[in-house]
Amino acid sequence: MTRCRLSLEYKGTRFHGFQKQPGVATVQGALESAILTYTGQAVHTLGAGRTDAGVHALGQVAAFDLDEEVDIRKALRGLNALLPQGMSIADMKEAAPDFDPRRDVVWREYRYFILNRPAASPLLEDYTYHYPRELDRKLMKEACLLFEGEHDFSAFRVGQEEQSPVRTVLRFEIAESFPELLCFIVRANSFLYKMVRIMAGAVVAVGSGRMDLSGLVSHLAGGSQPCVEPLPAHGLFLWEIAY
Repeated sequence: MTRCRLSLEYKGTRFHGFQKQPGVATVQGALESAILTYTGQAVHTLGAGRTDAGVHALGQVAAFDLDEEVDIRKALRGLNALLPQGMSIADMKEAAPDFDPRRDVVWREYRYFILNRPAASPLLEDYTYHYPRELDRKLMKEACLLFEGEHDFSAFRVGQEEQSPVRTVLRFEIAESFPELLCFIVRANSFLYKMVRIMAGAVVAVGSGRMDLSGLVSHLAGGSQPCVEPLPAHGLFLWEIAY
């Protein structure tokens, strides 16, 4: 038995999320189909995170088991030739038999991109959320710092999950690659459903004057519903995962 570990990149707008669903294109479905065609073996892939429809990935990790040994270099080329447009295996290696891409994670990092200028961009529209009005960036950076540490993120999730809403945010900052493009960098031990997109939406609300810092602090103490609407999925990237 050989356990293979993959690093995946994909354009989320081409798929209905990571998790396999009947009748629609998904990352997991496309990957398992390619593995079946290449090896002749039906497998179940394990993913590090179930990204939503429209969410991109630069550093998704997945694993699967094969009954026989495989030439990793040939398999990497062969599987990539079988994958649909908008998806690629960036790296493939043999992993320990007990490697679990979901449970073994130390932290995950997501990045959300906002194009902050009056005019939209046809080149960036699939990868950024366009916000045309002025934002107070100094205030937004102060807001990001409030998220760091352990908090009850009930007001930053969609739906009532059975698991605890308490999460530890290790890093939340805004980088400016160039003046018009804002990159929200969020790193945590784990995330709730749509948590990053709601966090980004709350910071934009602060920057636009629709929420003040004291209001944000109150939401970080808990809540019964999302404090703002989540920003669109296409601005979000699963960027990196540490083990």
